[in-house]
Amino acid sequence: MNISELMTELSSSDSMAIDRETLAGLLEAAEVLRQDDTCIAGMIRILSVGGAILVQEETPDREVLTRGMATREDADTFVNDRLEIYERMWDGCGCKINYFD
Repeated sequence: MNISELMTELSSSDSMAIDRETLAGLLEAAEVLRQDDTCIAGMIRILSVGGAILVQEETPDREVLTRGMATREDADTFVNDRLEIYERMWDGCGCKINYFD
């Protein structure tokens, strides 16, 4: 899938799984605004692609997900919330993330 197709798909869905080849192209085309290591499920990133803001994350099973965000602030809030959950997971809270919600 090329970046143009990805952006079109994301405009009509909440989140989307992509393959590693598409991720490589996305990272090449995007400006990385923020990148954090979750220490559990790979990197979580805020990306800017042609003015659109995306969050890219991985599941613990290494499935790559992308989701469009309305604003950079929304993206930061989403990433901060995810990182808080990962932190609690390290403490053994039994928390689980529904990556497709």
